[in-house]
Amino acid sequence: MSAAPPTSAGAAQAITLAELARRDGRGGALWTAIDGEVYDITEFAARHPGGGIIRLAAGREADLLLESYHSSDGLRRAHRLLRRVPRVGALRPEDRAPRGDPAFFETVRARVEAHLRDRGLSRHHGARARALELLALTLALALCWCLRALTGSYLAAIACGLLIARLGFLQHSGNHAAAGATRAANRRAGLLMDALGGSSRVWSVEHQLAHHLHPNVLRRDNDCEIASPLLRLHPGLPRRFWHRGQHVTTFALMSVGLLKWLVSDLVDHLRGRVGNAPFHASARDWALVLACKSTWLIIHVLVPAALLGWPAALATTVVMMASAAYYLESIFIVNHIQPGLVPPARAHWAVVQVRATANWSSGSRLANALSGGLNHQIEHHLFPGLAIALYPEISPIVRRTCEEFGLPYNDFPGFFAAWRSTFAYLRELGLPPRRASTTR
Repeated sequence: MSAAPPTSAGAAQAITLAELARRDGRGGALWTAIDGEVYDITEFAARHPGGGIIRLAAGREADLLLESYHSSDGLRRAHRLLRRVPRVGALRPEDRAPRGDPAFFETVRARVEAHLRDRGLSRHHGARARALELLALTLALALCWCLRALTGSYLAAIACGLLIARLGFLQHSGNHAAAGATRAANRRAGLLMDALGGSSRVWSVEHQLAHHLHPNVLRRDNDCEIASPLLRLHPGLPRRFWHRGQHVTTFALMSVGLLKWLVSDLVDHLRGRVGNAPFHASARDWALVLACKSTWLIIHVLVPAALLGWPAALATTVVMMASAAYYLESIFIVNHIQPGLVPPARAHWAVVQVRATANWSSGSRLANALSGGLNHQIEHHLFPGLAIALYPEISPIVRRTCEEFGLPYNDFPGFFAAWRSTFAYLRELGLPPRRASTTR
């Protein structure tokens, strides 16, 4: 049921951001704002062509989500569909977020779409390959889990961790609606996050809303404040004496990155907030997170403990999750924790993505495959719903367009070069101002 009846164009109700935020699923109502107009998408959400990703738009302005996840044709279709969605009012002008100059994004999007069209490539290129990869990884993980649970092999535990990380890249694509051409394919891939001990609901809010919409923007992007105040990962955070060694402690703390999911996701569901991003946890969300975490504990802790004893079971579980964490987080950390990646205020969202992001080995198909497409982080942030197999294809276009618009295209020659820069920057962020090489 809608929370309010639609209003006519001539009697637009003025709606505040606070009022909009209360329609994020609480009480069953889903409202969103597009171009300043507020729509009731409660009934439309069930038939949304892109699936459940539309829930991210509930309770907030969704212009950035709409632009980043749709092609030019898809954007026109979306606006046609909106004409059949109940309109409940308009945001107050003072509540609307500044949009910035869209010229860069409109140009790079047009060029990318023209290139893909000329090559006969769809936005979902490689969907069949990803489905086969999912099947192969699942079977391999089952085999390695059996070896680990029956023998207590640390080598098998490490293999399990690496396979979990590869599945983590697939869930990343699935929750971005980029794993397949259908809602069902993306939903299956997205639920891998829950099967791996996390929460796809929490991940989507934290990653797609807090991080993707506001990368490296303090108090908006949760990644800026990971482990704060223990770590200082952003120049806007206060400096403490213990940060001097954070270039070492950061690497050590990465080992528990995946294990924290088991508890932090439940806390986030209780609070209704992931860091800086509020969300509504429905009864269905609660049922999924509790069922999946219970299943994870049974499979990865209780069954091995029954077969091997508690010490071996816990030890191999920690090794497994640490291996997965180092693979995943080593890929993620180098893309944004680099000098000079704090974006300007009030710029267009696409300009923010470019200025807050760094690539490594751009154009390399091998690096693209090993990193789940995340070595092309700039392309990913500009086109999150695009199949990752297309990133090497479009990276020269994005680079050229950035140069034309005077934007940096930060690209390290390789993964280890990117890591060396991150390591040095972490050390610099932890030094007292008089010893830091630059002031940011």
